[in-house]
Amino acid sequence: MIENLFGKLAEKISIYPVPIMVLCIIVNLLLIIGILGMKVENDIEKLYTPIDSQAIQDRDTVQNLYGDPTDRHFHSYQLSNFGLYGAVMILSKNLSDIKKQAYVDEINNIHGIVSAITVENKTYADLAPGSDPLEGISGSVILSQSFQDNFVINNITYPLFGRNLLSPFLAQAISESNKLTSVVGIKLQYYLRQNNASVIQLSKTWEKAFISKMENLKTNLTQIAYVYSDSIEKELNKNINSDIPLFAVTFSLMMTYANLASLNANFNNVANRMNLGFAGVFAPVLAIASAFGFVSAIGVEFTNIVGVMPFLIVGIGIDDMFILMSGMADAPSLSEQPNDNDIRKRMIFMMKKSGVAITITSLTDFLAFAIGYSSVFKSIKNFCVYTGVSVLFCYLNQIFFLSPAIRINEKRTMEKRHFCLCSKVVKPREEYAESSECFLKCIAGSIPITRSDVESPLEKYPKKLILFILNGIWGKISIVLVFLTYLGFSIYGCIHLQQGLQLFNLASEDSYFYKYSLWDEKYYTTEPMIMILVTQTMDYHRSETQNLINSVLYKTKLDNYIDINIEINWLESYKTYPSYNATSESSFVLGLAHFLASSSGQSFTNDVVLDNSNLKLLSSRFYLKAKNMKTSDEQGDFMNRMRKITDSTELPCIIYTPAFVFFEQYVQVLPSTLQTVGIAVVVMLFVTFIFVPDLRVVSIVCITLISILAGIFGFMFYWDLTLSSITMIHLVMSVGFSVDFSVHICHAFFSVEGDDPNEILQNAMDRAGGPIVNAAFSTLLGIIMLAFSSSYIFVSFGKLMFLVITFGLLHGAFFLPLLLYSLKARNLCKTKVSEAEDGGIHTTEAVSSIPKNESFMDIENRSLSCQEFQVPRLQSFSSSQQRRSCPDIQEDMRMHKGNSNKRLGRTTHIGNGFMKYEPFRS
Repeated sequence: MIENLFGKLAEKISIYPVPIMVLCIIVNLLLIIGILGMKVENDIEKLYTPIDSQAIQDRDTVQNLYGDPTDRHFHSYQLSNFGLYGAVMILSKNLSDIKKQAYVDEINNIHGIVSAITVENKTYADLAPGSDPLEGISGSVILSQSFQDNFVINNITYPLFGRNLLSPFLAQAISESNKLTSVVGIKLQYYLRQNNASVIQLSKTWEKAFISKMENLKTNLTQIAYVYSDSIEKELNKNINSDIPLFAVTFSLMMTYANLASLNANFNNVANRMNLGFAGVFAPVLAIASAFGFVSAIGVEFTNIVGVMPFLIVGIGIDDMFILMSGMADAPSLSEQPNDNDIRKRMIFMMKKSGVAITITSLTDFLAFAIGYSSVFKSIKNFCVYTGVSVLFCYLNQIFFLSPAIRINEKRTMEKRHFCLCSKVVKPREEYAESSECFLKCIAGSIPITRSDVESPLEKYPKKLILFILNGIWGKISIVLVFLTYLGFSIYGCIHLQQGLQLFNLASEDSYFYKYSLWDEKYYTTEPMIMILVTQTMDYHRSETQNLINSVLYKTKLDNYIDINIEINWLESYKTYPSYNATSESSFVLGLAHFLASSSGQSFTNDVVLDNSNLKLLSSRFYLKAKNMKTSDEQGDFMNRMRKITDSTELPCIIYTPAFVFFEQYVQVLPSTLQTVGIAVVVMLFVTFIFVPDLRVVSIVCITLISILAGIFGFMFYWDLTLSSITMIHLVMSVGFSVDFSVHICHAFFSVEGDDPNEILQNAMDRAGGPIVNAAFSTLLGIIMLAFSSSYIFVSFGKLMFLVITFGLLHGAFFLPLLLYSLKARNLCKTKVSEAEDGGIHTTEAVSSIPKNESFMDIENRSLSCQEFQVPRLQSFSSSQQRRSCPDIQEDMRMHKGNSNKRLGRTTHIGNGFMKYEPFRS
């Protein structure tokens, strides 16, 4: 039924090729106009952390209760987000100990330069949060005279100096008996006010001035690294923009390959299909532009990761081009007196076979991205929308642009016109008497008769190599050994695959952000302050409430990653103050107000929220410090353990730190990936069954798909790729690609006929092997350029695409054909045993598979194979009946004039290439 629909579509394309092509181009151009309304989203948090995660909800709770603390007594640990800031790291040039006066002087000099940065007559002192500029500097204790005096005489206690924690601000700090013995650098972070829109704008202007000053700063004894709050977004955009030239080079390479793969080897200038190579690349490029326009018009923001989509779509388009051209090469050849009816029949054949094939692969790719839209990451959602629409438009362009182009090319071929000089009608080589070899190669040509007349060397020789390996016993053994080795490495890699996205990977290695983040990872600790926040009004004067608070603090301190020596607790400090009164809630709050107004309690001002009457505590918060956590597994597991504490207590509270927003990806990316990929696999198999309703095909595709995905997951480990929101996009994409090659090979194996497994293998590789190899090579050629990219997004995409295409090709060209060959050989062996036991020879009734409108004159003008008259209906014939060869049968067929769509006769397979034929009586 589906094939018949494509046959009818082919008839319409054959009648109106030019109008259909022109209409397709016009529609694409109209859609491209939508690019004018494109909006760009580059916020790292919005794109690469889960949408509306618990951490984001907890942050909203903190902000709603406490607002912005930067216009009051300020401590950086009280921020609900990372805030606005400029940060500088200062390390000794040879990573030697910096506890010397010369280093201290240079640190003070750098601090002076930063403090003097002026924007709109405002210095840092005017923009610093809190009442004192030093309050806004994280690590300001390093700038104090007391610290510096003790620093140069090796008299610094560690990790606490007085009440100040030093470990987050000192690089590679080494201590002995709580004394600092060595340190190679320090870190200062200058926070900025953000309490209203005008102040935020001024603070952001100061950040840019800070970066400009740091870029030009020259130091003597030290080396510096620096960032500001928006550095990662800016550097990410810079990377993507710097890689734009790669698109032009990639498209040129793929265009060249497509043309070479369309160029026949025998210099037949009529059969040459090079023009179709141009059309095959132009169709997906046009689809990319129109998809950008359409998706932008419906309001979906462009994200940086969408930049890899064109590489993907061009590969898909070229794959479809090779499949369509292979289908046309398999079609019945033009007759000696060709006409439009011949072309129509060839187009119908191509669309019935190849049209269905590209529909399966395009639909599976589209559904893979449609399923990917269900992801919790906005970057994946937007990528899947852009890419899914591009896949759809690419498919439509193959049908309504490339297919009419093929029809026009067939018209040119029928009229024996030169592929390049289209107006010139040329003759076969033998009709150009005494012409030079150069002239014959450039001008002569004739209508192609067989598949080999149109195939290029890039189509012929790769599949010959594959067949050479598959047909040899040592080749089969080698394939099995390679597969087992591949499977072993894949399983090991899957077990050891890491999760999480290192933000510095998003910037290029020559970026100032990359340098700062790398230093931060290598030389400094990650010890976030953890906020325990009571979210509802409680009676704090009651011992029951205080016991609940202490219970949560106690359980939290039991965690191995909590430093029990650091606690910021306003309640315990208030209890030691003379105004403490727990006789009633109003007395408790009144005494608390006196405490907060004192020098002892003013640092806790941002840790409690009173109602308008100042008689009730609406909320309060306490702080503990986490120990150093570097790996994503540690960070994600820690966050989950903290949440289990709040879930198991009667106290209405949350445990939060701004870093939790990014820790969310570590706990959600794996289940989200497995869920999305799992659903995609099920849907792919269902679609495969709809188009190829054979449980054998579905089972084999399922096994192959799981094997390929195991390889992709496993080999990510060897290529230093982690499971993150970025690589998850590529994994979702790989499901569709993995299905493509498998479906093509399975469809070919189960659609070709023959009694010999080697013959079936040969025919299947003829039909699908060439297109698969060329599609893989063209895509690999395109992604090679990504190796020169400075963007982690492009590089990771290139690496994963290399894995997808390589493993897909290995399975499609070697592993899967060997499995199918073995199954075919086993089934045929069983059939022969069954025939021997029955004592007779099973035959088929010959029913012509010739198109309904084909006349006997058409039969005479082409060579018919015995298989064209086979249907799986069996009858027994005596083995003593006369043997006749296939050519004899064909001669009988030509002698019997009549309606070719009727049953003509009966053939008996005898063996050794002979058949017995008996024509039906009228």
